[in-house]
Amino acid sequence: MRLFRNIKFMVSAVVLLLFATACSQEPVEIHYASDECAHCKMMITDEQFAAQLVTEKGKALKFDAIECMAVYHRENKDDLSGSKLWVSNYNDPGTWLDAYEAQYVKSEVINSPMGESLLALPTKEAAEEHIEERPGRLLLWDEVSQIEMNLGTGMQK
Repeated sequence: MRLFRNIKFMVSAVVLLLFATACSQEPVEIHYASDECAHCKMMITDEQFAAQLVTEKGKALKFDAIECMAVYHRENKDDLSGSKLWVSNYNDPGTWLDAYEAQYVKSEVINSPMGESLLALPTKEAAEEHIEERPGRLLLWDEVSQIEMNLGTGMQK
């Protein structure tokens, strides 16, 4: 009888774990050079500029540039309530930063895939250090989220 209880407990724990991970809002792996951007449909090729949005139900939408995610999120805000937004750390590609907490640089010398030249960094200090070495200006998510983008005609502010 005790063995039956232990097996029942283990099965319940595994099922609970599967449910918990099925709705995770953690970033997922992007398959560079094969995944396409959910907004502009371009292939995602540069991990320094990638971004992703993970819905409350755990569905990941991948983007080739921060500006693509910003525009997509703004245009679909009602359907994406509760989503988690992630941006790639420019200095440490493959490390994901919460888009609301990241610091952004609009670079004057580095081009992103869609041309807005947005870089995400983990701290204000890292962003300021980047600007000391390469011209640009600091932005917060509130400014990034308002970027206008017209596919085929370039970016506008």
